[in-house]
Order: sequence, then structure tokens, then C-alpha cells
Amino acid sequence: MENKVAEKPSILDRILDGLRDIFAPNLIALSAAGILQGLVILLHTFGVIQYDTAEDFILTRISDAIFYFLPVLLANSSAKVFKTNSILAMAVALFLLHPDVVESMDYASSADFFGIPLIPGTYTNSVIPIILIVWAQSYIERFVVRILPNLIRGVFMPVLVLAFTAIVGIVLLGPIGTFLGDLMGAGIGWLNQYANWLVTTILGAFGLFVVMAGGHYSLFPIVTQTLAQDGYESFLTPGLLPSNLALAGAVAAVILKTKNEKYRAYSVSATVTAMLGVSQPALYGVALPMKKVLIASMIGGGIGGLYAGLVGFVSYAFAIPGIAALPAFIATDSSFGSLLNGVIIMVGSFLISFAIVFFTPYKELPKEQIEQLTAE
Repeated sequence: MENKVAEKPSILDRILDGLRDIFAPNLIALSAAGILQGLVILLHTFGVIQYDTAEDFILTRISDAIFYFLPVLLANSSAKVFKTNSILAMAVALFLLHPDVVESMDYASSADFFGIPLIPGTYTNSVIPIILIVWAQSYIERFVVRILPNLIRGVFMPVLVLAFTAIVGIVLLGPIGTFLGDLMGAGIGWLNQYANWLVTTILGAFGLFVVMAGGHYSLFPIVTQTLAQDGYESFLTPGLLPSNLALAGAVAAVILKTKNEKYRAYSVSATVTAMLGVSQPALYGVALPMKKVLIASMIGGGIGGLYAGLVGFVSYAFAIPGIAALPAFIATDSSFGSLLNGVIIMVGSFLISFAIVFFTPYKELPKEQIEQLTAE
């Protein structure tokens, strides 16, 4: 009898599995923050609370803090995936988020570290930079442990690992991660000048990854300038709206397909937050662990984005791309053409991705994995 050789996972499978293991322990916080952000959006929409009040400040900061300090949470879970010291990894993340570092890095282009120029960048809310840095820490730690004698390892290993990882992070890997996100944003901004329909299609299909990389932040200046000049913008919200609603539709199908009560409950909250424009819980807790859900989201979002580009769908205000953004689609002359297209995009993107997941064979995640994703 021949022994079956285990099939080696593809690079894509390894990346998705790694991201799943990095984000799974943090989903409880991301989900709580996402739901709270959604509630704040609804409270603003219905006039229950006003902007620039104590209620707005406190409720918004509770949810914002999770995303602002996300690199610290990711450093802890990334360290476990890459098998390196989690406390030192979080210490490096804290260094990157130190208020003085955040402020100074805005002007870093005029500074250098022993002759190595410092590249401006910010690491709040970021994902890719800290994952790259902790990955590098795993190699730095193994190298330091190998070269240090046992007698002094306990004293000098933490110092060397912390110092070298932080320096390599802020000088090299952090800027690389930031550059990847900015590159996405710059490419989308360039395409918007020549093929707007293609930009909304790309954002609809791949917007989840652009947000995960932080690339959407580099689009904010273009959006604000466009809104100031033209009174509307035609790519960021029009592209990310179908992306979020397609994700919500794909996850909504999981609610009906899964037989695991805990995963069903998690999927309900993830669907609601995605509909409100907060994609992280649905992305990290459902779409990444289940490739079919991810693919369905990309197809539904891509089709919705293509429609948005072809009909010239625009947003007349800077808004979180979700159902609460509907007022932003009403023109100053009270015309409702863009609002109607917005509703069509949301419903269409939702239903397309929902149908793909619902009407195709469904494979339940292993119980252990569900327990990890829904751990309280």
C-alpha cells in the first residue's frame, strides 16, 4: 500500500492561514469596536448624539482606540505565529506608536540614523508594517540566541532583540510596509484620472485588501481635494461601498449555512458591521478563513464597483462606505439619481455574493478553528 504524501499548501494558502492565525485572537476586540462604530454612526444619523460633544468624543474614542493601537494587538499574535517573544514584539509596536515617534516621523525626511535616512510614515492603524517587523524579529531573536553564551544570554538577549528589531523596523521594514500601502493608493489615484470605472471595479473587488494594507489613507487627500473642487468624489466611497456590502452578503449566507451556533452569532454581528462600513470583523473572522466567502465578496464587490463606474455613481460628502452613508448620496439640489444608484449598488453587491455562497457547496470550518475565531 502506497503512503500518501501530504500535499504542500500553496503560498496563497500559507499566507491566508498565517493572517487567520494572526487576526483570530484579536477578533473579539475588533468585533466589539466595529459594532460600537456602527452604533455611533446610527446615533449620528438619527440625531441622537451630535458631533463635537462629550458623548461623541468618548464613544468614538473607545472604538477608535482598538484600531489606533491595532499594531500592538497584532504584534502579540504575530509573535506566536512566527514563534518569537510576544512581549518584546509588543514593546516594538509601542515604540512605533509613542506620541513623540508619531509626531517626529511626520518630519523624518530631514533626519537620519547614523547616516541612514529616515522615511516619513505613521504606524497607527497599520497592519502590514508590524507583521513584517515581527517576522524579522523572529530571525533576529534566533540569531542573537545562537551567538550569545548562556552565561549572558538572559541579560543581553532582550536588549539586543528589542533594539535591533525596533531599529530595523523604523529604518527599513516599517517604511516598506507603508510604501506598499501608499503604492496601492497612488496607483488607484493615477487610474482614477484615466479610467474611473476601472478604479471603482478594482476597489470593489480588492478594496478589503487595500483597507487592510492601509492604502485607503493615501487616497484621503485626493478625496478631500476633489470634494472641495467638484462637490463630489467618484472613486473611494463608490468603490468601497460595493466591497463592504458584498462582504456583508457573503457572510450573511454563512449565517444560514453554518450549523455552529457560535459561528452563526458571530456572523450575524459581522454582517451588520460590514453593512455599516466596518469590514474588519467579517474579513478576519469569516472571509479570510473561508476562501469561498472571500472570493464571493470579491466577485460581488467587483460587479458592484463596475456598475458604480459605468453609471457615474458619486458621493457628495466624505462618508464611511455603508448603509448609513445614504444621505451622502443626495445632491445639494436634492436630486436623487446618485442615491438610487447607491441603493442598487448596495442591494446588488449584497445579493450577488450572498447567492454565490448560498447556492454553492458549503464546507464548515473545523470546530477547533471556529472555537478560536469566536473565543470569548
